Amino acid sequence: MSIAVLTACTSEKPPAKTEPPASPVSLKFQRLDDYAKGTPGRILFEVENEGPYREVADIDLSFDFKNAPKGGDGISVEYQEPKSHSWKILRLSPKDAEGAKALEGSYQVPLPRGASTLMLRLTPAARPTTSGQSIGVTANLRSGRKTLASHHGTAPLANLQVVADSGNDYVRREGGWSEYSFSVNNISTVDYPKIQVLASVCKDSEDAWSGDCESDESTSGLHIQWKARDSWKNLETSSEEADPKPDDVDLMEIDTILNTNIPLPPRKSRIIHFRIRATSDFPTGNWSGQLQLLARHKGDESTTEFSVENSSLRVK
Repeated sequence: MSIAVLTACTSEKPPAKTEPPASPVSLKFQRLDDYAKGTPGRILFEVENEGPYREVADIDLSFDFKNAPKGGDGISVEYQEPKSHSWKILRLSPKDAEGAKALEGSYQVPLPRGASTLMLRLTPAARPTTSGQSIGVTANLRSGRKTLASHHGTAPLANLQVVADSGNDYVRREGGWSEYSFSVNNISTVDYPKIQVLASVCKDSEDAWSGDCESDESTSGLHIQWKARDSWKNLETSSEEADPKPDDVDLMEIDTILNTNIPLPPRKSRIIHFRIRATSDFPTGNWSGQLQLLARHKGDESTTEFSVENSSLRVK
């Protein structure tokens, strides 16, 4: 055989590699709540199935505590069956996780075609001892031994939590005040000498389904005060165009009506009181908006040291 023939035989290109087909099932993790000691926090898994309907699919869940405080593995987990509003306890057992503590549990659900959701409730057992601590959550959706989809997410353990404690049904146009209160809670073991508290007021978007709240000149017709120590102080609610802001401006502080700092020791709370009434300049007709309170440890990018809550405002 000639050298030319040998060369021709050995120069054939190997077959092109083909990508494995994409799975017809996807799984996405979404956090819905703060995760605080003793308080159930919801976790949502969004499922998209472009494959066939399956009468039974298994959900394998595992929870790792590599980034959790000491004692953080004493969690409880509940799941909600499709089309049910009741919660069932998920049995958890220890899992080998390369020396780190972990728990696992499984339950079964039908897998319809198209979009569906799976809902869990996670109740942490320990308070954070620093910022950024979390519980790892991994979900594996399978049919028999075949994995259909998997996803990993984290449930950050909240250091701060803002709660809307009370509020009147309507803001009055005439007469007395309508009162609203929020509590800023340190649910960690961290001592915060200074927590920044920001309040803002806005009008609900005309798109009722968007859930957005936007700055509007109508808010200047609201007279708002907050209680500082033993006296009430007026807050500026005008939404007039401000001068151009420098590049390093903190966007969260724009259009706020209150910007103050409070000390917040471990496991302590601070109540923030507001009172509101509509002035004679307020537009006629029904009006709805939001009073928003935000608390954060300024300068730290951890989402566990950040919490926000809204209270509905209605004028008629």
